[in-house]
Amino acid sequence: MSIPELKSEHVWVVLLIVALIPALFPLHAPFPMSDPTKRIYDIIESLPEGSIVIMGGGGVFAFDLESSPGMIASLKQMARKHVRLVTLPVWSETPQFHKFVIDASRVDKKFGGPWTYGVDYVLLPYIPGGDMVVFDSFLTDVHKTVSIDLAGTPIDQLPLMNDLHDFHDIALWICPHWGFVPVVRIVTGQYDVTTISFAQSTAYAFFSPYMQAYPGKVYMTNGYIGGAQYEKLCGITGLGHLVVDTYTAMSLFIAFFIILGNITMLSKGKEEEE
Repeated sequence: MSIPELKSEHVWVVLLIVALIPALFPLHAPFPMSDPTKRIYDIIESLPEGSIVIMGGGGVFAFDLESSPGMIASLKQMARKHVRLVTLPVWSETPQFHKFVIDASRVDKKFGGPWTYGVDYVLLPYIPGGDMVVFDSFLTDVHKTVSIDLAGTPIDQLPLMNDLHDFHDIALWICPHWGFVPVVRIVTGQYDVTTISFAQSTAYAFFSPYMQAYPGKVYMTNGYIGGAQYEKLCGITGLGHLVVDTYTAMSLFIAFFIILGNITMLSKGKEEEE
């Protein structure tokens, strides 16, 4: 039997189709659950009603997208728990990402969620000056560090901000960005506030030793698989599950092409010998 020659363009077309299949027909591929991810869920679940969480740090939107599945799921969890949120962007692209994940989580009342802006969550503007300098200032005196929100409204007109003065009022700090190291050094290292990172897989590879350096105070999830794990804990399916399904489907087809390619090579070698 003659085996057709595998051309690279054919392989790429098939892989593109395979990558799109999970978006239309979810595979529900299995994946393991990690202890840090479960611990993060338990920490947020244990926060008392009315607690204030900071979503702060700096990163590039395109790269931080890998952090969005876990962050979106946690926002849904916080809204369900009636926990409040304040954003603190220290890179210029970060405010857009903060607004994106909040809108995508559909927690605002305009989307049918339980949160009211100014009461349950506040979007602060980009604050220049350097990550660690801004964090130190914010944790010492919030109102001396920033005076308006992202829309230009004075923060003293927002009920939530009247309950946030310094690090004593912060229950938890979440960083869904690449810039997690300054957060750990200042927020946890100097002010002993527990920090969480819904990390990109590359960031996890670099920064996960901080979990050993600050046991019980620093936690990280790992890339899209970490996001899928958190979605599962929150009882939702989103981008994390989609990416895991896509990885699974493409891995199976790549293995298939490797086997087919080797069969083709062996078949041609046999024909040449004959």
